[in-house]
Amino acid sequence: MSLLSAEWTGRAPGRVNLIGEHVDYLGGIVLPAAVDRFTTVRGRPAPQWCLESAVPGGLPYAKALGDELEAAPQCLEVSSEVPPGSGISSSAALLVAIAAGLRPDLSGEEAALACQRAEQRATGVQVGVMDQFAAALGRCGHALLLDSASLRYRLVPFPEELVIAVLDSGVQRSLADTPYNQRRAEAEAGMPKRRRHVESEIDRVHQFVAALESAEVGRLGALLKASHLSLRDDFEVSTPEVDAIVERAWDAPGCLGARLMGGGFGGSILALVEAGSESPFREAMGGIPVMLCQTADGPFSSTEEPLSPRAPQELLGPEDGSPRWPR
Repeated sequence: MSLLSAEWTGRAPGRVNLIGEHVDYLGGIVLPAAVDRFTTVRGRPAPQWCLESAVPGGLPYAKALGDELEAAPQCLEVSSEVPPGSGISSSAALLVAIAAGLRPDLSGEEAALACQRAEQRATGVQVGVMDQFAAALGRCGHALLLDSASLRYRLVPFPEELVIAVLDSGVQRSLADTPYNQRRAEAEAGMPKRRRHVESEIDRVHQFVAALESAEVGRLGALLKASHLSLRDDFEVSTPEVDAIVERAWDAPGCLGARLMGGGFGGSILALVEAGSESPFREAMGGIPVMLCQTADGPFSSTEEPLSPRAPQELLGPEDGSPRWPR
């Protein structure tokens, strides 16, 4: 039950997925990071659920989470730096912010799973848990290595000398109107090209983590580029417009690498940029919208809590994250 009977405030960040695309629904490992764009929710008990926001559509999410948390109706005021459709998961930021305000006593894992169920209930889409885990448990200066099958996770240091750039491809789409569901079904069925992407992408996640932990920043760019080429050629979820922006970013000053991020067929592009090169990078991208981010704390992160309630830090090595293929 909700512990609150007075006004409350909750705040949660957006997230990026550094690497590990189209592997979560097969039980693979992913490497998201919370970023310093936040959604803040102020709430108070009310006769019925209501939500005030500059962005429409949030009320079904709030009511669904209220049902999950067995919370009394609340009137919510939302302000957000997480633009919808920007690729940094505005829905997870909203839900985790509400959970943090209503139930600060929850563990990060409990909050993330409640928010995942709420989004599934609100949308009818069987979303994964990566976005909610990153928004709830992300930590400044780190990425979050998450095994989508077991929900084991641990923190991975992220270097201060890198800036996370999120680029808007300008290609707007609803995944329901693209071959996304077909690609997912092909992957779940073990189609050879899709399988090759999944297996190579999981290997790239492990290599990316190893490079971060050994401070070999120079290796990250090649892994991002290889990830994009695999998404383009093996998973076939890119578009010519996205490819052109990604290749332009590869050649931009200070850019280590870039790749398509998210479901594909448009949407957002992730790039890693050397700190100090932000202005020349932005100039090189011309009129393409660029959002520059740093890592951030989620509301359920704590320097004193265990890195994972399900597994100690030494877990999630190269043997973890194997996909579940049909027999």
